[in-house]
Amino acid sequence: MRRHVSIALTAAALAALASGCGSTDELPAAPAPHPTPFDAKGISFVAPAGWTVNRGTGHLIATVATGEGTVAIWRFPRKQELPDTKDELRAARDGLVDALTSKDDAFEAIATAPTEIAGQPAVQIRAHETIAGVVRTVRTSHIYAGGAEYVVDAYTDDSRFRDIDARFFRPILRSMKVEGSAQDTA
Repeated sequence: MRRHVSIALTAAALAALASGCGSTDELPAAPAPHPTPFDAKGISFVAPAGWTVNRGTGHLIATVATGEGTVAIWRFPRKQELPDTKDELRAARDGLVDALTSKDDAFEAIATAPTEIAGQPAVQIRAHETIAGVVRTVRTSHIYAGGAEYVVDAYTDDSRFRDIDARFFRPILRSMKVEGSAQDTA
């Protein structure tokens, strides 16, 4: 609701300025939305201002969404040893790409890399994937820590991905903190 009021006030202010009526000193100040911190199940992050954050159930920790894009954050407990070295992360990446290729005919990898996110070993895959019957551009990040695999799926339309990724998806990833010894709460 606050977002709709803010948009309406901004539109009114721009219309008044465009028509030459009044000055910015006469316009009511609209409250600026603030980023939303989130902390649960061994992971914390800051969601962009104006984006809706919903707690998940089961393995789904949270969804962060707006009309511009969606981020789904999952936690899967793992009993096997988690990948840690570059070679282990490359093998994990190859296994993930093979699994995605076999279950989605539209899957097309754009870029993949073993990396580090929140100080933890990780794999990132940027690809075209089918989500709810629609092909989207997705940045999937698999973070290995605390006996779990955290999966961060960030997706939007292909035509908007670069902008949304730079302005929102990557900042969410940079804000993440993952506990290396998180207890399984799923």
